[in-house]
Amino acid sequence: MGIIITDSSISQYERKPSGYILLDDKEVAATLQCCHCGGHFVSIKGSGKKRGFCMCCMRVTCGAAGCDHCVPFDRRLELYEKGLISNLATGR
Repeated sequence: MGIIITDSSISQYERKPSGYILLDDKEVAATLQCCHCGGHFVSIKGSGKKRGFCMCCMRVTCGAAGCDHCVPFDRRLELYEKGLISNLATGR
């Protein structure tokens, strides 16, 4: 189950966010986008979640097991369109 964000006090400040979560036209959190799966996530202070950083892409990853190996999302999308993988998120 995900965390419900009601105010920006628990989310971490992001210098270069990839997106925002808005509630009632008020920005409550900034999101980052994983360079491998394309998923967005909120960095939460003290959550203990392990995130990664890809040294090839020089961008943040979401920390999922499928995102440990460097396969950029654009390449994963090409493989999906060719029918070589069946799931964009896991790359399998």
